[in-house]
Amino acid sequence: MSLEIRLQHAIADRRLMTYRPEEILPAVNQILFQTYVLLGFSPPNDRDLGILIAKLAADLQESYPSLTLQEVALCFELGAKGEYGDFMGLNLRTITRWLKCYQTSDLRYRAVVEREQAKSLSALPPVSEAYKEERERVFLRRVFEQYRAGCPIERLYPARVYLSLQARGIIRDSPEAKRTAMRQAAGYRPAGNMVIDEDMRLAMVKQQAMGICLRRFFDRLIDGDDDLFLNKRA
Repeated sequence: MSLEIRLQHAIADRRLMTYRPEEILPAVNQILFQTYVLLGFSPPNDRDLGILIAKLAADLQESYPSLTLQEVALCFELGAKGEYGDFMGLNLRTITRWLKCYQTSDLRYRAVVEREQAKSLSALPPVSEAYKEERERVFLRRVFEQYRAGCPIERLYPARVYLSLQARGIIRDSPEAKRTAMRQAAGYRPAGNMVIDEDMRLAMVKQQAMGICLRRFFDRLIDGDDDLFLNKRA
């Protein structure tokens, strides 16, 4: 089964927020044990393992309530395979980095979008292009409002938002402005000593540059009159 299909099944599972503590603890125990096996590590003694299981179960429900247990298991499997960079031992810091990388990954974002689109198509007749455009503009407005309320730009899928605004003629950055942003992002390195090839790093630099341009655009709107910025036409 391909990773994409496995992810679709994982996302469709029951959310962590719906579990009682006594339900989630055995599942976390199984996931951790499987991860130790994949890594070739020996599990710690029962006392230390019990502390890790209890802390992880609480953190999952507190910080990642919208994930599913299948997603957590898949995240740990990918982490054990080195998808989220090198690590020194299986500890809470490593696990937290894996979960953050997975939750914000393009892989999961695409899977969530595809699932929502599939649900919409199965429940509703095809929508018009005008309706799609209206919903996109509502989404863009919501993103701006979240940024203005203090949400970090990195959590708002800045590359996707920037390209959408640019396609609609709302953002009209000059080539020089884009080159300046690329120079500012040129030294970007992924957090946590993640090991990636140069092509992937350059793609991430480009995404960082779009984030810089988007932040600059949003900041100008906050300083000026932003009421009608999504009503502009290309």
